Amino acid sequence: MSGPGDGTAPDRRVGELAALVSAITAVVGLLLALFGVPFVGGSPVNRSVAAPVESPATATATATATATATWSASAVPTNSGSPSASDVPEGWRRVGEPALTVVFAVPDGWVRRPAGAIQSTWRSPDGTHEMSVKRDTSYGATPREASVGQLAWYRDTAASSMAALKAVTHTTRQNGKDALWLEIDYHWAGQTEPRKRVEVFVAGSAGHVYQLLFDTAAGPGNRNLATQRELFATARAHLLIDRNSP
Repeated sequence: MSGPGDGTAPDRRVGELAALVSAITAVVGLLLALFGVPFVGGSPVNRSVAAPVESPATATATATATATATWSASAVPTNSGSPSASDVPEGWRRVGEPALTVVFAVPDGWVRRPAGAIQSTWRSPDGTHEMSVKRDTSYGATPREASVGQLAWYRDTAASSMAALKAVTHTTRQNGKDALWLEIDYHWAGQTEPRKRVEVFVAGSAGHVYQLLFDTAAGPGNRNLATQRELFATARAHLLIDRNSP
């Protein structure tokens, strides 16, 4: 562009400047139409704004929290209502224990252990899992009292033979009632093989508390625990308390 005193008329200079501005504006408009420009608070049509990239520490913390939440949700079996007397799943059969006023389901092929006065115990053919249904008044008439008393007995290694015991108690629902669910990691005294016991406590009539439990040899890499969770959930769904016959 010519400077002052070069003999170019002022009107011509103004016209050249306007034409240059117009050309620049046209180029910018073309670029915007072709590519778009991100802006604060949103994104252009048909384009997305990339999510912030997490630092390695944040990503690890997020993954850990998600895994913990998933495990917590899947670890606790749910049974908020009263089980029905419908047929048990394939591979299971219904059993009645009139002396304990309880009806429950056991997997096919499981063998009944010698009966006790207050419980019925069954073992899987390979000896990996053991299931017991118990009705008792020894520790109180509520699930909390019964679980506290039972756990105290478990912690007495001389009486229970259970060692290195770690326990977690969950609130839950069973047979339409408030209940407690006990999760125990331990090993037998004098042995090192890890074991896991899961047990639900629910109040029945006449001051009795029913206990349904599965005790499992965890196996290498805890490979048997997923099966234990499935067994426990199925057995809970078909537990009928205060009942004399199927």
